[in-house]
Amino acid sequence: MTRQITIEPLTIESFQPYGDVIQLEGNKNVVLANQGTAKRVNYVAKLENLRETTGPALQNARPNMCIFSSAPRPTVGGRFEVKLLERHPYSSQVFMPIFQHGVRNSNPDEPCYLVIVAENGSDDKPDLNTIRAFAASSTQGINYKANSWHSPMVTIGQRVNFVVLVWENGVALQDCEEAPISPVIVDLSPSFRGLSKL
Repeated sequence: MTRQITIEPLTIESFQPYGDVIQLEGNKNVVLANQGTAKRVNYVAKLENLRETTGPALQNARPNMCIFSSAPRPTVGGRFEVKLLERHPYSSQVFMPIFQHGVRNSNPDEPCYLVIVAENGSDDKPDLNTIRAFAASSTQGINYKANSWHSPMVTIGQRVNFVVLVWENGVALQDCEEAPISPVIVDLSPSFRGLSKL
């Protein structure tokens, strides 16, 4: 029987087991900067490169700040099917949406991408009993903790560009490990309006 879950709103508190939500609203570390003309949020995400503390058997990694331009994923009847999760065993990974000219104009507070996560099981694979899906807007970034199982990026209804920061050394299984899973259906209808038109 196929597992089904319902999407949840992305909040700082709900995402804490998996990493950090990068946003201004609701953040406790806000200070004024630039002679009072800007708000600065300090320590908004815990950046990790565990290769430095794990031992000499691992090749050094360097931070890779890159841009992902993610095309919208297909949905059927207001649902998205998850078949694969991945993790970065030794690095956190930040995704921060950025504006791109030509992308459909929409309310920045409306969700535009999914954040799908699961805890690690006793078999060192994703524990599907813990899989969750969150609706994220273009005003929210995320930072996955190192070794946190998550779906590859899923955007809904439009292309979304992200600035991404991850530590990499070019060794495939040290940089990214993939795990095919039994399909999980995510009901998107609570968060994504008009999805049936997509």
